[in-house]
Amino acid sequence: MECKAAGESVFAKEVLFEGNCEQAVDTELTLPDYCPDIGRLLKCRLVPMITSRQVNFDSLVVEGNARISVIYLDDRDKKIRCCDRDYPFKASVPYDDTTENVKLLAEAHVDYVNCRAVSQRRLDIHGAFTIHMTAVCRRENELITGVEGESLRLRMESREISDLVSCAQTGFDISEAIELNEGKPPISSIIRSEAVLCVEEIQPISGKLTVKGNAIFSMVYCTEQDSSPEHLEYVIPFNQFFDIPGIDEDCKTCISLCCDMLEVSPRTDSDGEYRRVDVDIRVSADIKAYRDREVSWVSDAYSVNFEVNCVKKQVRLERLCNTAFDTVISKQSIDTGDIKIESVCDLWASVLDSRSSYRDGRTAVTGNMAVCMLIRDPSKGIVFSEKNVRFECGLSQNACGQNVRPECSVGVKSCGYTVTGDNKLELQAELCLHSSLYEDIPARQICSVELDENRPKSPENRPAAVLYFAEPGEELWDIAREYNSSVESIRLDNGIEGDAVEESRLLIVTA
Repeated sequence: MECKAAGESVFAKEVLFEGNCEQAVDTELTLPDYCPDIGRLLKCRLVPMITSRQVNFDSLVVEGNARISVIYLDDRDKKIRCCDRDYPFKASVPYDDTTENVKLLAEAHVDYVNCRAVSQRRLDIHGAFTIHMTAVCRRENELITGVEGESLRLRMESREISDLVSCAQTGFDISEAIELNEGKPPISSIIRSEAVLCVEEIQPISGKLTVKGNAIFSMVYCTEQDSSPEHLEYVIPFNQFFDIPGIDEDCKTCISLCCDMLEVSPRTDSDGEYRRVDVDIRVSADIKAYRDREVSWVSDAYSVNFEVNCVKKQVRLERLCNTAFDTVISKQSIDTGDIKIESVCDLWASVLDSRSSYRDGRTAVTGNMAVCMLIRDPSKGIVFSEKNVRFECGLSQNACGQNVRPECSVGVKSCGYTVTGDNKLELQAELCLHSSLYEDIPARQICSVELDENRPKSPENRPAAVLYFAEPGEELWDIAREYNSSVESIRLDNGIEGDAVEESRLLIVTA
């Protein structure tokens, strides 16, 4: 006879698919008429930007543009120049899950890029980047909170969990018109531009989420007056409101921001000089909102009158312990080898990979950065150098529980440096760090309980009471089940308050 079970729903993030897709880049680039001829190649950059993420009935599809930037010295003035071209791409992987409201997360990492000048105006470019796709959804799980049956004894487990209220994906635009400072020469052409997104505060309110932060915009450009490039850094604050159904002030929230597009357009001022730029940034936001609550479930059961058949399963529960944002400084010593440093024309860095761990109240992040430098050498002129360096950083975070799992993202906010020798410099990289701590809660629960009426437990064979010698740590549930008793009666008969025996002792176990 199957026993009637009662339950309640809990919601958690479930990963339906996770995999990689490699995208090749094989193209020719011809300089437009306004670009001077190539004297010497310095660096070819490949920056993939994802503009569309789609979940179809049979595939996961990602579209975007890979921006190819060729940095070179022109053959006339020996100035640093740059030519950009967007390479559209579309990547897909097979997908056959029918779950509704699936969100596709995707990020791209460059594997390599090579550039060869066929002539002073034409280049062959070959490269590849990998797109990491993750399909997630808000999955409902049922916890069995009670079972009705003749003479059933139930073992209950209780924990505080974080219920996933919403798993949303949205976007917003940031636009700013930036004027050059007085004394700065006008723009001839843009060599490099970057935008890093740093979240400073997230605040849930009834049905909405407020996100405050800064877009750190940096630009390097060449001028007509000087062969050395000019640098511009500008902080663009943003304050965004998102409609998130079900969210309120009691929710805990995680957000991940990604720059999907960066467009920089030089503009003339009233004197006809290019002394301003229009900056347009497209941002995608992945949002998860949780609400803490106490839940209980049936983890085991037996009957004092019949043998039982129990079906059990593992349920994934988690608790969001803490979310933190911080800016940290990572210092690195860099040796440029046989390149002597007369001056540094430009220096930038990007995170190649990172790993995180949590221990003793601190989240530690380690990884590798690619540090790119345009250096003026007294004998070689302007040369490009790239060094991979390891970094370590972290922040203090509080979490309780045994199975704590950090999820971290780290980006380079800005770079400073000090030249310390002919071929040495000290890098000070300012990193934006966002860390969320989760506690994974193992929950094994009863799915169904069936009383086997063909296998009754005979009361004639049961003693009214037994003496049992218990070892330290032995659980009362196991003893009660063995002797057809109950945890409550063992506690009452023996003056025990907890769920386990603390020290070796003799117990009276009544049926």
